[in-house]
Amino acid sequence: MIKKTKIGILLILAIGICTIASAEVVDRIVAVVNNEIITLSDLNKAILPYKHNIDASENSSEKKQELIQTLKRDVLQQLIDRSLSSQEAVKYNIVVSKEDVDSAIHNFMTTNKMDPEELEAALAADGLTLKDYQSKMKKEILQSRLISRAVRSQVIITDTDIKTYYDSHLDAFTGVKKYHLRNILMDAKADLAAIEPKIGNLSSFKKLAKEHSIASNAADGGDLGAFDINNFSEEIKISLQALGKGDHTSVLYVGQGYQILFVEDILMEGNKTLDQARDQIENILYKEQAEKRFKEWIESLKTHAHIKNML
Repeated sequence: MIKKTKIGILLILAIGICTIASAEVVDRIVAVVNNEIITLSDLNKAILPYKHNIDASENSSEKKQELIQTLKRDVLQQLIDRSLSSQEAVKYNIVVSKEDVDSAIHNFMTTNKMDPEELEAALAADGLTLKDYQSKMKKEILQSRLISRAVRSQVIITDTDIKTYYDSHLDAFTGVKKYHLRNILMDAKADLAAIEPKIGNLSSFKKLAKEHSIASNAADGGDLGAFDINNFSEEIKISLQALGKGDHTSVLYVGQGYQILFVEDILMEGNKTLDQARDQIENILYKEQAEKRFKEWIESLKTHAHIKNML
């Protein structure tokens, strides 16, 4: 009876030791940042959204493992930086409230036209919970405020910087040219050609469209709306490019018959002058410089911190 009891105790101890050993493997410490630790479970949770993409890729098993190891190293470095940031935020007395987090998540859902159920479904697809996302958002807000506090005085944006950026990114500010078009659609080319000489100004075109067009928009004077002509066929695109406001094309063949297009107006949507784009450019340049200065600041912190990477 005593032998059986001893054997039972030994078995329990053995199971306990195995369990502890298993727990160490599953959730060991992968980094120490001053007095804070980062565990393997922290790291695995952080890489989860990106790991899904790697797992779903068509790469070989060996390549996937290689990509995951690289991902782990990169993300662990981010976690180390974030831990340093959090510790510095305490020194600066920077606090992020629950209301701050809730407001940021609400803004995110509004921008992306999502309701709470859709957000949770999207998070679940990445293996995350709402609580995980709230924690992530809190850290991002904290880091944003820390960047502002720590490096704001080092970032200077001049008028010359703004002008240089505007001139080198004109495509982003000149907008998209759109043509406000009207049309007259008819079955027979000869019939349409016969009324073409009667087309004069906008009023006459609208009148002719109402009287002769077989299109569903005839009652609206052939109004088609505004279009980026790059979305049209090459033939129509070439025909329109040569026209100005108040001009019309010759008779063009389309699948439903023959049509004449009238250019009611030529618009530039999204077009911004330097003054109109100034605030937008200043924000872009501030963000670029602030992130650069922040990285330099983090690197300087590392020289005085106790960091041990054990991955």
